[in-house]
Amino acid sequence: MQPSKTTVIGLFNAPFQYQIPIFQRGYVWTLEKQVVPLWLDIQSQADALLERQQLAPAAASAMKPLPKHFLGSIVMTPVPNAFGRVPMYEVIDGQQRSTTLHLLLLALRHAAQDCDQVTVAQMAAAVVRNPGPYLVDANDHHKVWPTQAGRQEMQAINAAASVAQVCADYPARDGRNRIERPLMVHTFLYLYHACRAYIQGMDLFDPVLRTDGTDPDRSHSDVLVAAIRNTNAVAPASAVDKAQPLRAQALYMALSDQVQLMTLSLDVDDDPQVIFETLNARGEPLLASDLVRNFLFLEAARQGQPVDALYANYWSAFDQIATGKNTVTANRYWRDKEKQGRLLHPRIDLFFYHYTVLRGQESTLVSHVFQAFKGWWLHTPRVLEDELKRIQTSSSHFAELISPQGTGYLAEFARLLKVLDVGTVTPVVLALRERLDDDSAELKQAVGDLASYLVRRSVCGLTTKGYNRFFLRVLQAVCAAKMPHEALRQALLGATAISECWPDDLQFGDQWRARPVYTELKPGKVCALLRALEYAARGSKQGSQHVPTTLTVEHVMPQSWDKVPAYHVTGMDDAARQARQLALHCFGNLTLLTGALNSSVSNGPFADEQGGQGVAVLGKRSLLGQSALLLNTAWFHRSDVQHWDEAAMCVRAQAMQRAALLVWARPATQPAADAVFAALAGR
Repeated sequence: MQPSKTTVIGLFNAPFQYQIPIFQRGYVWTLEKQVVPLWLDIQSQADALLERQQLAPAAASAMKPLPKHFLGSIVMTPVPNAFGRVPMYEVIDGQQRSTTLHLLLLALRHAAQDCDQVTVAQMAAAVVRNPGPYLVDANDHHKVWPTQAGRQEMQAINAAASVAQVCADYPARDGRNRIERPLMVHTFLYLYHACRAYIQGMDLFDPVLRTDGTDPDRSHSDVLVAAIRNTNAVAPASAVDKAQPLRAQALYMALSDQVQLMTLSLDVDDDPQVIFETLNARGEPLLASDLVRNFLFLEAARQGQPVDALYANYWSAFDQIATGKNTVTANRYWRDKEKQGRLLHPRIDLFFYHYTVLRGQESTLVSHVFQAFKGWWLHTPRVLEDELKRIQTSSSHFAELISPQGTGYLAEFARLLKVLDVGTVTPVVLALRERLDDDSAELKQAVGDLASYLVRRSVCGLTTKGYNRFFLRVLQAVCAAKMPHEALRQALLGATAISECWPDDLQFGDQWRARPVYTELKPGKVCALLRALEYAARGSKQGSQHVPTTLTVEHVMPQSWDKVPAYHVTGMDDAARQARQLALHCFGNLTLLTGALNSSVSNGPFADEQGGQGVAVLGKRSLLGQSALLLNTAWFHRSDVQHWDEAAMCVRAQAMQRAALLVWARPATQPAADAVFAALAGR
């Protein structure tokens, strides 16, 4: 590598374009984590220069030179180019930093211009655009050329005649609805207002003055960040519309002399991947998926494959999303965090964790995904495009698991898995989806077996601690078999240890009837299981199998039954009270509602009663019988259900148990909706 020391102005002074390779991550710096701390560094350097300038010349010359501030490094490699094109460098590491510094200079140009600091504005303008002429590609004028996901924002910010135009192009609100501005726009707006406030003599980190004094917990910077996220037209932080020329000059000089970077230009024999793996951007660690992506596409470049086409066809959806005709922006979906167990991980890293387990059929940790992926990749020669296709296909299957849409059986299975929180089964599901057609009886059998296995163990209160090892063995069996659905079934049926077994009908039925699931299994899981019964009971006669996802669990006999005279039993002793308290939270006393009942009904009597002036007041039975859910109408429409106590709960629990044995059969079957409905109705 050829190292060189430069400054912010020096980095952009020459007519170069810094290209971000299309396979690198998009712009991810946020205001609080990176941009505000960066501005603090720059402001402190400008303040030091300003203080030095205000000293008498003799005193200033007697002092030691001001210490420089080092921002970090930028690693790049030159790009061969043709006549008429701007000289280019690909940024191997430091793209977040280089992009942000370019946005800073654009912001300074606008701020100086709006504060009538013409000289500083002109000097900043000289380093934010390559002068050209560039007749081959007009985009050569751009100093920084980001990935596809950020190009629209970069072009708009560069072309904007004013900051107001940027705000209008990227509003924060559409009426009452908040719109997420792109992160590049966040950064530009913050740095513009920071530069403008500095030029006008204001410190953004001073506390906000209120009529009753000072709020020490809220600075002008905090107010600015909130405004950028929530208001269309971001007002200047300073109310004083008068510039101080020395401050504008100090700010420029800080960027020209004091704030330094190290640029590292790679030689032909340097390995970009090795360097990339060992370097991080400031405060924003590389995701495992960033390392995987760069490993794959640098490998494509080594092989002489069409990197741009491979990226566009197989990877771009991870990084960008279409926003309109011929426009794209960063796709935040894959960087949003998803819960697995007790921890949150970016979705894309979670996907590659499961994908790496699927491919390697070995256990690993989320923190070791890249090493495991690389080890698997290098173990056997790979056809790169074929592997990219497999990644693309599996990622769509994974997205369907964590963000289920629609009413199909796969979406319902995914909803159940999310609530049961058993991510360890994901590689098995990905393997099945890869090898079996979506509408095939084989995949339906496999999904049914997995659902039955997981639900039965959950209802029986059996441990999940051994799932990691168990499902790894299941995965190996599924991947090795010609008939993966049968291999799965045999693996589940063949498990005999208490930590792995598939509960039989007797064990499952006993626990379904008698276990206080509301307190032991928790309401969310109870809701999911009852919802699954509802889904199974709906057939073509219902017109749709759509079951709302926003359902609530309701106790038929209220938890505060002792406050409702209709539920009192004369002479109830402690043992009877304990038995009732247990029965309250069992399936027989639990149902679902599409919307919460008002408290007077929820905690009211079961049967209808006569109100004032002989007007009938509907009890809980009648209201449940009028429900849109079959789970309620099947039972509470029955004319013989007039009273509600422990015996009635037991009878209903037995009926629900018969339905559950149909829905989660061992091994799985495809129960008819009529049979499930009949079971729920006690027929």
